[in-house]
Amino acid sequence: MFNISNIYRNVSVTSYLLQQARFKNKIHWAKLKKKTSPKYKALNHFDDFYGSVFGNKWPSMREALLRRPKYVAVVNNYGDAEETSEYLTNRGAHCLKKLISIQQEFHKQYTPEHAPENPTSIEQESHKINEFMAQQHTNEISNIYPKGDNVPERLEMHDEDHRQNEVIKNKDKFNLPTKTLDQSMAEAEIDTSRIIDPSLGNTNEALYQYIPATKLKGIDDWVPESLHYSYYSKDKDFPLSIEPEAELNFPEHLKVFTYEMDSESRDFPEPRRCQTGVYNYYPMDCGSVLSVLALNLTPGDRLLDLCSAPGGKALVALQTLLPDVVVCNDISISRSNRTPKKYFGSTIFDFETSTRVAGTCLYSNVRRSGYFIDDQGFDKTSVSTMSDTGNYMKVTFAFES
Repeated sequence: MFNISNIYRNVSVTSYLLQQARFKNKIHWAKLKKKTSPKYKALNHFDDFYGSVFGNKWPSMREALLRRPKYVAVVNNYGDAEETSEYLTNRGAHCLKKLISIQQEFHKQYTPEHAPENPTSIEQESHKINEFMAQQHTNEISNIYPKGDNVPERLEMHDEDHRQNEVIKNKDKFNLPTKTLDQSMAEAEIDTSRIIDPSLGNTNEALYQYIPATKLKGIDDWVPESLHYSYYSKDKDFPLSIEPEAELNFPEHLKVFTYEMDSESRDFPEPRRCQTGVYNYYPMDCGSVLSVLALNLTPGDRLLDLCSAPGGKALVALQTLLPDVVVCNDISISRSNRTPKKYFGSTIFDFETSTRVAGTCLYSNVRRSGYFIDDQGFDKTSVSTMSDTGNYMKVTFAFES
C-alpha cells in the first residue's frame, strides 16, 4: 500500500473537458450585397460631380470609361513602314486615318439641318392647343348662362399674357449684376456697433456680448462637391471660356491601325525586328494617340511631356515626324530609367549614323535635374494624371502656348 501511494504522488495526471460549442454561420449573401465597395462609392461620386458638369454627355462618357481599353498598333516609320501596314491590313486591321477621312466626307455630304432660331413647330402647335382649350372653356361657360344682357364677358387671354410679360420685365429691372469679390468687399457696409472700443473701459465685459464662431464642423458632409462647381461658372473671378476646335488635323506620317468593334481579333501579335534593327510597330492604348491628336502638332514644335513614363505619348509624337524637340519628364526614377532603354532605343533609328538612338528625345528626371534648361521654351505641353498599374482610366490634358 505504501508503494502504490508513492507512485500516485510522483505521477502527474491530466484531465480534459469536452464541451459542445456552436460556431456562427458565414455571412449571408444578402448582407454582403448591401455593402458598398470602394468602386461603387467612386462611381457615385463621379455621377454626382461630373453629372452636373457635363450634363447629358456624362452617361456616354461614363460608359466609355468603364469599357475595356481599345488597343491600336502604331507603325514605326524608322522601320519597314509599308510592309508593316500591309501586314496589319491583311490581318483585318483598319487604318485610323482612313476611317476619320471617310467620316469627315460623310458629314460634308450629309450635313444635319440646324434648328431655326424662331419657335419650333411643336411649340407653335402647343400654343395653338392651349388657345383652343381656353376658347372651349369660355364657350362652355357662356352656354350655361342664358343669352341676353346677363351673359358673362369672355376671358381675354392676351391681356393676361401681357400682364405676365410686364411682371417679368419688372423683375429683370431689379436683378442686380454680379460683382467680383473685391468689389463687393469695397462696397460692403460694416456694422460698427459690434466693434469694441477700448476707450470705454469695460472691455472684458464687452467681449462676452458677442463671440463669433471661428469654425463650423460637419457642414462639408451636407454640401456635395458638385454644388461648388456651379459657383465657378456664375462668378466673374473664375471665367470659363470654351473654344471648340474647327477641324481635326491628322498627321500625314502617323499610321495607326485598329480592329473594328466586337471583332474576334482584339490583341495584336508580338512585334518583330525590321531590317534596321528596330520593331516594326508599337502596340498601345488608343488614349495615348488621342492625346497627341489633341495637341495639333505642327512642324518645328517643341513638346514637353510631363508624367511621360512609359513614353507612349512621346513615341507617338515622334512618329508624326513633326516636333523638333521632345522633352520627357517623370517623377519615378525606376520608370524613367526603363523608358529610354526599352522603348525609344528599340523604336528610333538614325539613318545617317545607322545606329538606334533617341536623337530627338531628351529624357530628364525631376528629382535630379529638375527641369530642362532652354531659353526657347515649349510650344505644346502634355500632362497626364498619375495612374497605377491596374487603373485603366487615364486623363490627359493638352496645352498649346
